[in-house]
Amino acid sequence: MARRLGVWTEVKAATEETQDICDMLKSQAEAKWTKQSYQIFKAIEYRVQPVAGTNFLIKVHVGGNEYLHIYAFQSPLHEGQIKTLLKRVEKHKEGDPLEPIKPWD
Repeated sequence: MARRLGVWTEVKAATEETQDICDMLKSQAEAKWTKQSYQIFKAIEYRVQPVAGTNFLIKVHVGGNEYLHIYAFQSPLHEGQIKTLLKRVEKHKEGDPLEPIKPWD
């Protein structure tokens, strides 16, 4: 079934691709968003939203009962490159659902 433009998918288990995105964005999340350094930075689950590119919402375990919800945008392939941008990071707990923020939040 094709993904519908602008609609978030259901929550799925993290993949190698989502872990790669987390690895790419870890230092930016630490320096710009949380001001903390993490020994653990493991993608647990994710959702995607196809747009002109792809929005990712990824739940990341950062140790203990602490999790981050990372919003990232990945551009379509352009001139042989895909750009990945970190858009937002929120602190959460283990049981918090992976729900996208509303535009008015």
